[in-house]
Amino acid sequence: MNAPAPPTFSDHSATRRMMACLRMVVVIECFGLGGRYLFSSFETESDIYGWLYFDCHWSETVAQAIDNGGALATLVAGGLLCVTGWWMGQNPNGPSGSKLVRWLDRAAASWIAIWMLLLAAAHMMRAAVFAELALPEHAVRYAAPLALAVCGGAGWGAPLKASAQLRRTSNIVLMLTVAAACTFAAHGYKAYQCYAPFTDLILLSDMQWTDTGCTQATAEQVLVVIGIADIIVALVLLVFRSRWAAFYMVVWGFVTAASRMTALGSDAWPETLIRIANGGVPLALLAYWMTSQPPPPTATTPTPPSD
Repeated sequence: MNAPAPPTFSDHSATRRMMACLRMVVVIECFGLGGRYLFSSFETESDIYGWLYFDCHWSETVAQAIDNGGALATLVAGGLLCVTGWWMGQNPNGPSGSKLVRWLDRAAASWIAIWMLLLAAAHMMRAAVFAELALPEHAVRYAAPLALAVCGGAGWGAPLKASAQLRRTSNIVLMLTVAAACTFAAHGYKAYQCYAPFTDLILLSDMQWTDTGCTQATAEQVLVVIGIADIIVALVLLVFRSRWAAFYMVVWGFVTAASRMTALGSDAWPETLIRIANGGVPLALLAYWMTSQPPPPTATTPTPPSD
């Protein structure tokens, strides 16, 4: 299965590449979230608003303020990640002020992870179908910023000691692997069950672009195959840490994210951007696994022959 070697202390540059990829993914999904809930033609209220207003019976004004405030704070946090990432890239040795920058970086990433998790939890409480899959389905959306928060600017400044670097990198890779596997397994199960919105994406994309006359029955058959493939790939990634499984997830994750625009038009760009982590998290894993180095051979002192 071409399983990658465990992370080692020599993987400092590989960790940097992985975290830089994650940073770009998180920033993009923040702009997608801002577009969905604040300023696109498809603007809508989140499930947090629905839970506060309809289920908890809070006033509409308060629920709307919390919903918009959370989305705006997430958008600002995404912009802050751009600034702190740029600053750390320009100052790799960590001059004065680096502690404040890293604190801001972690705070921004932590807020994004919290808000994405709250959105998933609210969706789980309010979704009509497959509500139980909300947390694993959205796992990559909150795992990516959580990894940035745990990392706290990994790759900048002096490298950690070998044991600390190994422990931190191992935890991040494990978290991202589990998140990617959960997201693909959840989407695969929904596809296998012929989830109606997925069927619509295939039919509308066909009408917009290929015009093959795809019927609903054909679309559902395709979804069953896709669902089985997604579940198998999720298991392979989780068990074997396969680069090929990660590559499949990168390609298919970006394709499914883009399907919102191929089906609904360019105005649906927030729906594509907010799903960028579907392919972006496997891409970060693949970038790490493809560039990490095996541990150097341990020098041994030859034992003199006994008389």
